[in-house]
Amino acid sequence: MIIQYVNLYPPLLLRPLIPLIRDYLNLTSTDIGNAGIAAVSGAVFARIVMGTLCDLFGPRVASAALMLLTAPAVYCSAIANSPVSFLFVRFFTGFSLSTFVSTQYWMSSMFSAPVVGTANGVAAGWGNLGYGPCF
Repeated sequence: MIIQYVNLYPPLLLRPLIPLIRDYLNLTSTDIGNAGIAAVSGAVFARIVMGTLCDLFGPRVASAALMLLTAPAVYCSAIANSPVSFLFVRFFTGFSLSTFVSTQYWMSSMFSAPVVGTANGVAAGWGNLGYGPCF
């Protein structure tokens, strides 16, 4: 649950900073829109891959690998210096949103049928709690 909470920050924290980033990188509204599409596209792609990785290696290993792979993208968000680099940063930080898949997989395997819905609801709610502090 905590991994989902923490991994919501990288793609979501950039959104409130868009006015500053737009001025610094001279982004057009098309660039900003494309970066948003890239973030969602990265999340969709990564969620499909994460499901397969959870089946093959388990949710713990898949989540740890995801965190290690997205950490450089989070760092690069601080050093992006062009609209293209910003687009790539948004795409790769979008991958971190796929921790939702591993969290749900983990909860479904840990809890029995009578309570798995409640466990998934609590895990998803805790993870989505990460949206609040981002804004």
